[in-house]
Amino acid sequence: MKMNIDEKIELIKRNTEEIISLDDVKTLLKGEKQSTVYCGYEPSGPMHLGHFVTITKLMDLEKAGFKVIILLADIHAILNRKAGEEEIKKEVENWRRTIKAIGIKAEIVLGSDFQFKKEYQLDVMKLAQKSTINRGLRSMQEIARYI
Repeated sequence: MKMNIDEKIELIKRNTEEIISLDDVKTLLKGEKQSTVYCGYEPSGPMHLGHFVTITKLMDLEKAGFKVIILLADIHAILNRKAGEEEIKKEVENWRRTIKAIGIKAEIVLGSDFQFKKEYQLDVMKLAQKSTINRGLRSMQEIARYI
């Protein structure tokens, strides 16, 4: 079923707390190129009810015409000592199957697909050169004010 822009907007607004700029969303929907939404998860255990808050919103955005990309942050899960590499690989496969069973036609990207590439590592190093502990603490304090 083809939706008009007002129906898409209502779907996007459903169950949301805040939309920064509805005009920007309308511009994206009217664009000739398909827009993309992106969400990341650390696959350190099975998908659970809490994940479905964002999953259902991704489904709404997909129905409204957005391309959905899901990052499974496998390297983060390993670095955060959630499990070993083999256990995380199993969780990644479980997440892939669950996402497919839910019916989202998302592109699934693994952190390990790009985080070991030279270009990514150079970007991380350049960011590290421009970062200080004080800036990091200040940014976290700013974020925490709104939580």
